[in-house]
Amino acid sequence: MAEAPSRWQPSPEMRALLFTDFDGEPAEPDDVIADALDGGYAERTPALIAVLQDSKADPAERLLACAALTSWADPAGYAAVIAAAEAPDDVVWRGQSYDRFFTQDDTFGQLADAVGASRDMVDERGTAQQRIEAARSLIAIADVVQFDRHLGHGLQSDVIDACQDEIRATVDRGIQRLAADDRIPFDLGLQLALLTIAMRRFDEPTATDAMRRLVAANPGDRARRELAEATGSQLWLM
Repeated sequence: MAEAPSRWQPSPEMRALLFTDFDGEPAEPDDVIADALDGGYAERTPALIAVLQDSKADPAERLLACAALTSWADPAGYAAVIAAAEAPDDVVWRGQSYDRFFTQDDTFGQLADAVGASRDMVDERGTAQQRIEAARSLIAIADVVQFDRHLGHGLQSDVIDACQDEIRATVDRGIQRLAADDRIPFDLGLQLALLTIAMRRFDEPTATDAMRRLVAANPGDRARRELAEATGSQLWLM
């Protein structure tokens, strides 16, 4: 997960939950979350759910709790992702994580990473369908919320197959925004390129048409390069 603002410090409770490894040594949340997949997640899950669902808790800690629980394919994590996507501008933890390169909010990018990372856990947890619904909710807002490349981390084969309608609809809305020269504070072109590439899996003719419309809407150099690399054609760069 990207770092929270530099002045932020976790509470003692959160430090014990996600900043301390299973040997009792200081660690980064990403490492703790990964290590917990071996089974340790069970002992830390109840306290993290309590943080996530506590409206008075530190927003940054609630985001960390959501990311951890979602990575562990926990129903509470998926439910929180879906709820956040229903009203992304109103989420209390919005703005608690920033992209290091572009200095922009990447809250939903972190959630996309967590949903993607949870794929290997859903069989053990019995939450495969909840994962699909969480991914679906994020795809549906990819034309209005920044994800950057994180969006692609959640576009795995099972998600793409289950979310065809959402991918098509989001691509169409996003291209309309670009074509209207809407003031968009993030790289929407890149996100739409990732979605059109995913679309090739289930509808290549429609995907190719969407790519053409996307390029005509001036999506930016990153999007063009993404299309060229995915298709093996330099025509998208012209």
